[in-house]
Amino acid sequence: MDVELRHLRVVCAVADAGSITRAAIGIGSTQPALTAAVQRIERAFGGTLFVRGRDGVFPTAFGECVLVRARAVLAAADTMHRDAARFLAEGEKRPVALGGIGGSMVVELADRLGDSGRGQAVSVTTEFSPLRLLDLVAGGQLDAAVVADYPGHLLPSAPGVASRPLATQPVFVAIAADHPAARRAEIDLAELAGERWVLGPSDGAGWPECFEEACARAGFRPQVAHRSTELRPLQRLIAAGRAISPCQVTFPSSPGIAIRPLAGDPLWMRYLIAWSADGAFAGDTDALIAAAEAAYRSDTETSLPYRHWLARRAGPVKEQTCHRVTPGRGIPLVGQGVLASDHLIDEG
Repeated sequence: MDVELRHLRVVCAVADAGSITRAAIGIGSTQPALTAAVQRIERAFGGTLFVRGRDGVFPTAFGECVLVRARAVLAAADTMHRDAARFLAEGEKRPVALGGIGGSMVVELADRLGDSGRGQAVSVTTEFSPLRLLDLVAGGQLDAAVVADYPGHLLPSAPGVASRPLATQPVFVAIAADHPAARRAEIDLAELAGERWVLGPSDGAGWPECFEEACARAGFRPQVAHRSTELRPLQRLIAAGRAISPCQVTFPSSPGIAIRPLAGDPLWMRYLIAWSADGAFAGDTDALIAAAEAAYRSDTETSLPYRHWLARRAGPVKEQTCHRVTPGRGIPLVGQGVLASDHLIDEG
């Protein structure tokens, strides 16, 4: 295996965190996957980089030698990316770089920006971790990104990155179509206490911790039988009745799966658009926000379960003005579940 920049970033992340588990959360991975990755990297270097102690993991003498050089290489690579971005911005037009969490909203946004007459190509990068996306925006690798956070788990600010909330929406549940609970229009979360769940690993930004907190409020601890971030295995597990899963309202419909709201809406998520303060949208943030709002509407309007939820809760969709995220404030929870309003819930 040839050592690449991504391998050096893994080594530095583990050293900085002092723990495989904490490093995995920070980069949107899992502890077993990151442990295996470190072992492969050590084989590539031909020596042991870390040793485990009572308080975490620590670099060996050989690891310290590698770390010094890895940090220098990464710093040089980051400088090269920034200088290249400035050169292209000042000379020929470079592609607009967009990022997004899992889902189709970032693709909808790319379509709108590509058709906006800016005369620039648009590239898309998806990441499981919102924190990783913010890092890419802060580092200049992305011009903007669609990210998400949750009540009690607000995304931290990133240097040189501005953000605006787009919308809040409830979290639904995906179950087998022949599950007894699928006959109901809404499902009480407490009724699912004995179910087997399939969840993704921690994204470092509050998922699935916020889901586990909602289950605790409902009086149970979820039995996590499977872990998956891939759509097709997830759909197969659910359709076969081997597990159920919390899901976004835009979870793709497929045969054998029913998407249902949770009674009382015990769990919410918020979408935000983040952009580089000195990137491609620095002088045209209104156009970016308008395109992101349109992308959100287009992405959600195809969800029949969500349309039914809206009809039961509040009737027609009412668009409202988005407001900048204020540090220390809470997540706007809009009864109609659409664009973010200025009604914020204090987090204490």
